[in-house]
Parts: sequence; C-alpha cells; structure tokens
Amino acid sequence: DTVKSVKQKVIALHSPPDWANTALLAEKDSTEYFDNRKRLAQCGVADGAVLKFTYARNLTLMEKVELNVQGTDTGNFQLPPMSISTLPPKVAAY
Repeated sequence: DTVKSVKQKVIALHSPPDWANTALLAEKDSTEYFDNRKRLAQCGVADGAVLKFTYARNLTLMEKVELNVQGTDTGNFQLPPMSISTLPPKVAAY
C-alpha cells in the first residue's frame, strides 16, 4: 500500500474535522511524516508496525502572523515585502 492509500482508508472511517486541511502518517512516537507517494515499505514500515495518523492544518501566512502576535510559536517563516507607516492614523472629519 502507498501512504496516500492508507490515509484515504482512515479518512473513509474517520471524517476529518472542519478545521483540518491535511492528514499526516508516521510511525508511533515520531514526527517524521511519510511522503504520500511512497509505499509503506519504502518508509521502513514492517508488518505489525504501529502507525500514527493525525489530522492537521497547513496555516496560511496570515494565520501564522496572527498566531505569532498571540504568542504561539509557529516556527520561522518569510514575510513578503511590505510598507509599514509609523505616522499616526488620519482621523476622518465629520
């Protein structure tokens, strides 16, 4: 079986939560997730091995920025070039 086919079988049995946009498969107690295109044997998985299936979410750049502002570590990421004004905001006249 391929990693992708195993994931599809699990997803068919256990629907993903609304927030999830990806699924991960690894050996139990590992954070080295398998490549979807590989066969389990190519990942070093032997018969009887215990695997870990996890739903996850790939964050958008803005989601990462918002989480970082709130104090959550999302690792390093590159921000696109932007300009930031240090002038006080303009107040609209009524």
